[in-house]
Amino acid sequence: MKKSFLIQFSLLLLLIILANLGLRPAENLINDELGNAGGIRVDLTGEETIFESSPTGKEPQQGGTLVLAESAHPEHLNTFTSTSAAATRILDNIYETLLGYDFRTWRYDKPVLAESFSVSEDGYTLTFKIRKNVYWHDGEQLTAHDVLFSLKSILNPFVDSAPTRSSFQKVTSARTEGDFIFSVTSSETHFRNQEILGGFHIIPKHVWDPEGLLDRYSVEDLLNPSVTREEAAIKGFADAFNVHPQGRPVGDDAEPIIGSGPWVFDKWITGDYISYAKNNNYWNADETYEEGFSEDGAYLDKVIVKVISDATARLTALKAGELDFIPRMRAVQYFTQTNTPDFLEKFQKVNYVVPAYSYVGWNNDRPYFKDKRVRQAMTMLIDRDNYNENVAYGLGIPTIGPFYIYGKQYNHNIERWPYDPQRAVELIEEAGWIDHDGDGIRDKDGIPFNFTFSVSSGSTSSKYLALMLKEDLRKVGIVVNIRQLEWSVYVENLRDRQFDVVSLLWIGGLEMDPYQIWHSDNIGDRGSNYMGFRHAEADSLIEKARYELDEGKRNAMYFRLQEIFHEEQPYTFMFYQRDPGAYLKEFHGVKWLPIRPGYRLNSWWRNTASVGATS
Repeated sequence: MKKSFLIQFSLLLLLIILANLGLRPAENLINDELGNAGGIRVDLTGEETIFESSPTGKEPQQGGTLVLAESAHPEHLNTFTSTSAAATRILDNIYETLLGYDFRTWRYDKPVLAESFSVSEDGYTLTFKIRKNVYWHDGEQLTAHDVLFSLKSILNPFVDSAPTRSSFQKVTSARTEGDFIFSVTSSETHFRNQEILGGFHIIPKHVWDPEGLLDRYSVEDLLNPSVTREEAAIKGFADAFNVHPQGRPVGDDAEPIIGSGPWVFDKWITGDYISYAKNNNYWNADETYEEGFSEDGAYLDKVIVKVISDATARLTALKAGELDFIPRMRAVQYFTQTNTPDFLEKFQKVNYVVPAYSYVGWNNDRPYFKDKRVRQAMTMLIDRDNYNENVAYGLGIPTIGPFYIYGKQYNHNIERWPYDPQRAVELIEEAGWIDHDGDGIRDKDGIPFNFTFSVSSGSTSSKYLALMLKEDLRKVGIVVNIRQLEWSVYVENLRDRQFDVVSLLWIGGLEMDPYQIWHSDNIGDRGSNYMGFRHAEADSLIEKARYELDEGKRNAMYFRLQEIFHEEQPYTFMFYQRDPGAYLKEFHGVKWLPIRPGYRLNSWWRNTASVGATS
């Protein structure tokens, strides 16, 4: 009874606050068993393309600093070789692309560094006209030669960028015409050509290749194995590129990252923070950002990204005024540890969804997981609903596959594998895993069913999941060892496929091409098919769908592909996750987007006159 009263009181208090702030009506809020805990639920599943959670109608102010929290440092900041979301969230502010999303339509066709672009009549060639008023942070002008150099860097087979390079597999040539025209040609008309060929970060040639090592090589040369094998300069460039100081600018005296974006790199203090500041000489006027986003690129003077691995410490720092924004807190913190009048007076809580899904990945090359029956059984031994209810507080949106759950590619006709330990045991025994020697542990061909579940030391949710699985599998004669690794080590083990089982999150786009993660070409060589998933029909569907421009036909192929994933279970697909966060109410212009990371700081501004105010 007391809990019910508190929930009703919290909701009433929230409605009063919303009425005073002039925010969205109550139908945008959670109204479930747990109550909304004083937060706002962001749903962008209909016609609404941007959601603003802060008071509207006030004139933005220039200046101020935002301090936000991340749970881990990026492994490095080389945009083409990094695979971590932490790095992407930094680099997307510093580097820019030729094209970007139009926030009104969420089509990837809005000019950014490109003033305009055109597609050839046959659909194979994209030509970009580069803006003449764009300057790098060091004052040098950005030209089409930087664009061509950036593409060459990705295509260099010795650059440690296999996951990125896989998306450019069908590029056949690229060239510049003068200083401001760049053209790129593919052998096929990929349905995401604009997003892929217009969406990679442009980096400065004069910084990354001051000696011009790649100047004498064309894109065709870099795609020709006989050339790359013979030309030592190509490998020499890559060796230097992979460890370039621009990729790890650590310390007070480090060489700063040079980009063209609205934020300039400031400092990286290992174990503490990464900071970037407003680019006071930003080239852009009003072409890139929609209404409500600064025409000068940013309102704030500075952003400090504090790295605090422990979730409890992050929340403590927020309450103590050391942080302004936690983009992702633990569900228990959102629902129980921040649901007080004092906290709600000072902070706004929000939960939002981006195209990102969690999974448990089974290394298909390990003897335990070679048989799909065992992988199916593993899925049926994970009580996902119990985990969602008791660990994630119901924030997980169940998923059966990798496609964005609110997008057209997702197959809603497939039912999840149930939690069914009895059937799971039957499948395990059908696959030959029986306790032959009576020691209480199942075995097959002399190999005990004894594997290691690797988790990142900064991920509390993964630890809970691993502990749940350890206990549940112990009951059926399977041993689970839990190994915690620092994030940088975890990533290296993943890319080298040195693991049995992992629990991770993939962050994608509103539409996805599954080639990078799921095609067998990307097993090994540090490609992203970490699980070693091999399936001839899946490969064929992935290849055909990439170049099918009819959306209906393409999505039919992806529906079939999801049926294969469901049958094979190379992953146990867990959830699309609602990310619960909180920010200081001094900040306005707080807009939420359906793409990662769910927000863009170009719209945020700080109103120091509103400290502690609710009106």
